[in-house]
Amino acid sequence: MKRIIIFFLATINLLSCKENKEPNLWSPPEPVIVNIQPDRGTDETIVTITGRKFSGTISNNLVKINGVPATVIEAADNLLKVIVPPNSGSGPVTVTVNNYEGIGPKFIYMEKVYEYIVSTFAGSTVGLANGTGNNAKFQHPTSIAIDAFDNLIVCDRTNHTIRKITPQGVATTVAGNGTAGSAEGTPGQFNFPWDVTIDANGNMLIADKDSRKIRKVTPAGVVSTVAGDGTTGSKEGTPGSFNNPMYITADVTGTIYVADRNNNKIRKITPNGIVSTLVGDGNTTILNQPQGIALDKNGDLIVVDQKNYRIKKISQAGIITNIAGTGTKGYSDGELGNPLTAEIGDVFGIAIDKKGNILFADASNGRIRMIVPKEAGDYTKADVITIAGTGTVGKADGSGTTATFYNPYDVAVDSKGNIYVADASNHLIRKIIYK
Repeated sequence: MKRIIIFFLATINLLSCKENKEPNLWSPPEPVIVNIQPDRGTDETIVTITGRKFSGTISNNLVKINGVPATVIEAADNLLKVIVPPNSGSGPVTVTVNNYEGIGPKFIYMEKVYEYIVSTFAGSTVGLANGTGNNAKFQHPTSIAIDAFDNLIVCDRTNHTIRKITPQGVATTVAGNGTAGSAEGTPGQFNFPWDVTIDANGNMLIADKDSRKIRKVTPAGVVSTVAGDGTTGSKEGTPGSFNNPMYITADVTGTIYVADRNNNKIRKITPNGIVSTLVGDGNTTILNQPQGIALDKNGDLIVVDQKNYRIKKISQAGIITNIAGTGTKGYSDGELGNPLTAEIGDVFGIAIDKKGNILFADASNGRIRMIVPKEAGDYTKADVITIAGTGTVGKADGSGTTATFYNPYDVAVDSKGNIYVADASNHLIRKIIYK
């Protein structure tokens, strides 16, 4: 009996020992992050997170980088892929599933380095030829406008034609037969057309410099004269007269504004074709060979006062203020926040982008420059910066700090923010992107 009891107790003890040696199968409920790859990058970097206790359903995983939610694009119980959010900064990666949070390694956030990149969009050697990209040819293209479909409308000055370039780079001739003249109809004629703008109805308005006329080209390619009798002068009324009308813009009502260079005036043309003088007295104190002209978001005119070496604003009330330039020809971006300390050269065309920045083609300095206001329409504390060009004559593509131009005469901006340059003496259309 004793032996039976001892054996029974020994058996219980042995079983007890075995039970005590069983592994503990319980584990905490929060997700476990084992690794992140890569562990550093900019916003939009895709990071792979490996571990366990994730959810296979994307929406059940809340992933944060430095406390900022990231976008989950792929999910499994042991792997997640996420997109780094903008401006997250550096910090730990966390994964939350069913209110349980797991904390993983630190992700190092890196700021993107953006720069302006210049390329040749269309053109090659001098000539007149339609085609795509470098198969197209131009002769001193002086200005560009962008239509509602992001087509480029180009004044091909010495070819006496108006050209169109699609966003894919296909160039065609819209109007003009290649011979100087002032014939109307289709295809019509031009005499050194200098600038083009698009009105609210999609018509192309042309400052036909040596014809001393303002012309219109319908979307169907029909050419007519809006104003100007073809003589040199400054007559008002209908049809009026001009002396080297160089640049042109129009507002939504159909009113046209013309930089009448050799008259030293800004002229106004009503929708009925009546010509008057908005500002300028014919002398050089108010305006001295005005060139580029554009309307800003406030309806004020921005004008290049070329030989006074300033860029000016003309309010709707006709008040003129200087917004950039010292009045002395030169090249300097000046002090940040003080655009009147910047020096400019022989500036021709200008454009205003969606943010209210004023881009200008500084031809004699071989550079594309920008006035960046603190608030759209308020230029008093704006910065003047150079975005492309070294000042050396050439046609090198590449970063803005190494690219070269040869008499860039105009700039235009499409709906995506791409910048186009009429690189006149290179006979090219150049493109500038920010990436």
